[in-house]
Amino acid sequence: MMTTHVDVQRRIPTSGYIPKRFNTLTRGRFLKARRERELRRIEGEPTAAQVEMARSMALLEWGMHLATHLGTQESLREGRENARLLLRVRGDFERSLEPKTVVGKGKPGPSHATLDEQLALLREREPGE
Repeated sequence: MMTTHVDVQRRIPTSGYIPKRFNTLTRGRFLKARRERELRRIEGEPTAAQVEMARSMALLEWGMHLATHLGTQESLREGRENARLLLRVRGDFERSLEPKTVVGKGKPGPSHATLDEQLALLREREPGE
């Protein structure tokens, strides 16, 4: 059977440690390095969801690299699926890093007042009436 080597990882920007051999030791090193790299990007204490996303991204990236290394048609298909899921989880992770905007719940200002309320405020400000 002929195997086709396609580099599915070109779509996914990676940096850092990428194993040349795929065994239990390199898997552990890779997963730990990737998880730690993503968690370092978080300001403060990571949420449970962020920790889980970092773990998922590491596993998906490992699977993508392993599939590319194996190079069979079936493994490359699996690698593309891992790459697709990795992009999706990475997008969710990036959104979780964005600062949350807080909507004020205070007293509504003039822009939130009704037309009658705005007219009443204007009448109060008019001198001499």
